[in-house]
Amino acid sequence: MTTHNGYLLMADISGYTQFLTSSEQDHANPILHSLLSALVEQVGEPLHFWKMDGDAVLAYSTQQEFPNGETFLTICENLYNAFASCRQNIIANTTCPCRACANVGLLDLKIMAHHGQFDEMQVGPMKDISGADVILIHRMAKTDVGEATGVRSYAMFSDTAVKKMGIDTAMVPFSQEFEHFGEVSMQVYDLAEAWAKFRAKRERFFLEEADGVWTYRREIDLPVAVVWEALTAPELKQRWMVDMKGVSAENPQGRLGIGSDYHCAHEAADFFYQVTDWEPFEYFSTSFNDPAREGVAWPETYHLTPTETGTEVRYTMGEAYDQNGNRSEATEEEGSSFLAVFWPESFDKMEKLINIEDQR
Repeated sequence: MTTHNGYLLMADISGYTQFLTSSEQDHANPILHSLLSALVEQVGEPLHFWKMDGDAVLAYSTQQEFPNGETFLTICENLYNAFASCRQNIIANTTCPCRACANVGLLDLKIMAHHGQFDEMQVGPMKDISGADVILIHRMAKTDVGEATGVRSYAMFSDTAVKKMGIDTAMVPFSQEFEHFGEVSMQVYDLAEAWAKFRAKRERFFLEEADGVWTYRREIDLPVAVVWEALTAPELKQRWMVDMKGVSAENPQGRLGIGSDYHCAHEAADFFYQVTDWEPFEYFSTSFNDPAREGVAWPETYHLTPTETGTEVRYTMGEAYDQNGNRSEATEEEGSSFLAVFWPESFDKMEKLINIEDQR
């Protein structure tokens, strides 16, 4: 038996019991299977799949450095997106008039998350976890938060989890008393509203390899979410990027994403760039300023693709232009020459760093 501190997560389909008991079983069960499968597919390292519990998917994380708060909240958002997309596909692709197919839209998703201590144990072929904090995550699923806040699709974090995550984003405070736990303070995050805002009036900035002037590919033996976090979290970038003295980010929306500004203090120069597109955990794009030529910048895209053994990262550098629309081939040549050395050394350091952290 091993004791850990980490995140505990439960993704629960709300409206499940009413849907199942009032619908034709031959259609209701395949619908629920599809929705639960969509959720399970989103659970991967750094989270560990724990088990299915009727209408819920449970997972946990035992790693100390990963994930950080930004990544954990993104995982919650991606769970909701997978569920909502699957639900919409079912609605759009059926003309069946039965109650099961007609009532799919009444199903929704709620996510409960807590950070605490638990014991991980192997029981025969099964792995299980136990402890008071494990009981609490189940109690959090039995609240009247929807009626109290008016939020239907939500992620509800214990204050302990919010403090551990260290993120600054809009949440609604909520508390409820649980037997043996007393009054538990929590924070409610509207997943449906967050996703709608994220997608609204969004302009895409994505470079295919054919769109760029230089591309670097790298196979990394690490999960997509872990690589994403290492590429985006300032405190991690500072640790693995070669000859980096400091990395900071300003986030106008309170979180990393479109509009975030990075400052990388490298021994060679100060580098500034801004995020222009953000699709966790698939890709992100930035506009990168040439430190040697004021007003000159190039677009770049980091594209992450899951592989059988980990993640392929494709970095593509686009054409560089000044503010008047004049192309700077000198910037492109110097930038690609620098990155051709910088990326291989830095990614070597990234893999070594994360693998060491995983072994702790």
